[in-house]
Amino acid sequence: MKRRLLLVLALLCVPLACPLAAPAEQKPAGARKATKAKAQAGARNKAAAKAKSKSREKTKVAARSASSKPKAQTAAAVAQGSAPGQVAVRTESELQKELAAARAVLARDPGNAAAGDALARTAVAATELLLAAEAIGSAAKAERLGAFLARELTDVAPRVQKLARQGDLKARQALGVFYGRGIGLARDPQKSCAEFKAGAAQLAASTWHWAQCNLEASPDDAWAQMERAALQGHAAAQEWIGRRCLGEFATAGKDFACAREWLSQSASQGRPRSQTLYAYLLNSGQGGPVDASRALRLYRLAAEQGDADAQNNLGEIHETGRGVVRNPAEALLWYERAAERGFAPAQFNAGRLWAIGVDGRNDPAKARAWLVQAERKGIEQARQVLDWLDQQESLAPASAASGIDSQMPVSKPK
Repeated sequence: MKRRLLLVLALLCVPLACPLAAPAEQKPAGARKATKAKAQAGARNKAAAKAKSKSREKTKVAARSASSKPKAQTAAAVAQGSAPGQVAVRTESELQKELAAARAVLARDPGNAAAGDALARTAVAATELLLAAEAIGSAAKAERLGAFLARELTDVAPRVQKLARQGDLKARQALGVFYGRGIGLARDPQKSCAEFKAGAAQLAASTWHWAQCNLEASPDDAWAQMERAALQGHAAAQEWIGRRCLGEFATAGKDFACAREWLSQSASQGRPRSQTLYAYLLNSGQGGPVDASRALRLYRLAAEQGDADAQNNLGEIHETGRGVVRNPAEALLWYERAAERGFAPAQFNAGRLWAIGVDGRNDPAKARAWLVQAERKGIEQARQVLDWLDQQESLAPASAASGIDSQMPVSKPK
């Protein structure tokens, strides 16, 4: 009689409903009071107020004045560092040309004031582009612009300081970047925050960074500034307010409609983490109607930009056939992309599929490689699959001789 070896393995969690993890930008510390930012379309001229909770269980953030909620900026507008209706700042190639032209003039005439001013404004424009790229989560572009500043503009800080003394808020914002990164000036986080505070009078990126500066020392005020930056159209601020509505950052309760409102605005600007979170809400139907096809498109957009959660979730969609033709090979491809980024659930999923086989192919060595990494990161189910692989190896000779069925059925996510 055949003996059947059964080990029913569930996924670590249903990937589409996994707890939402904070992105890598910066995790706030010391936020004791739970606050909730409420997205209300058409809010006009709210009086500035600040209310403190009388108990630890119920707290709320002060509503901030805003004439009306701005429409979400397009990804192209934000990528160029401008709000709708404003003239876009220069492109990277234009900045390179302007830099070369100004350097050429200064090489012939070191005292040329116009060329010196042009050089300073090129640096300011470059920091604008850098901050805009960071806001929409374009890591590659932000890294490239940061390298450009550090390589080409380390001698421009005094000229930018001169512009700042003349009241140029974008120059002050640029100094916030220079002090924060140590570009042409000694790295000084306090001075960086002071420059961003000055720029926050008008500039969304400065408001966002000033809020980051205050998260630990004054969380209530920081979140009020965060909401202000979100209302100004800053994609990263919109994401954080959306995640706050989901109950992150020590917030009491969840407001899925609020989360949809903010995350949809951020996602529309191309921010991959927001696309992933908004896709989750669309797929689960929390806070509004289910829209599986749109969720799939957003997951793919975020996955193609390297968001590991989106890659893992896209793998789960293809493995289970949710809204698509079931395709385990495509699932494995996306699981491995996320696994290569160090995402533990994806490492488990990739190892699991290599263990049970895809399209008639299994690879115990690859399975073990991914499962060992997943186990080291706390995925307990990985040990179950590793033990099963050990059993298969020990039973292999007997299976061939006695016809033992050693297939490992795996339960589908629900």
